[in-house]
Amino acid sequence: MTVGTLGPVSTERLATNELRAQLGRRIDNAHFKGEHVIVDKNGEPRAVLVPYDWWQDKQDQASAGLTPP
Repeated sequence: MTVGTLGPVSTERLATNELRAQLGRRIDNAHFKGEHVIVDKNGEPRAVLVPYDWWQDKQDQASAGLTPP
């Protein structure tokens, strides 16, 4: 696990096996605390777990032409 920053948001990196063991807690942390998690498989980033509201806001911004998709 490593920790970095994604703008003002703290971001952790977890291997898939670590995330699998912690998935329920990580989903709650994303929802309630706004945490972001980069999911690595074989040492490569494959996915990102982010709060739904954060993701929806980015989708709305992209569809309004405010940010690139």
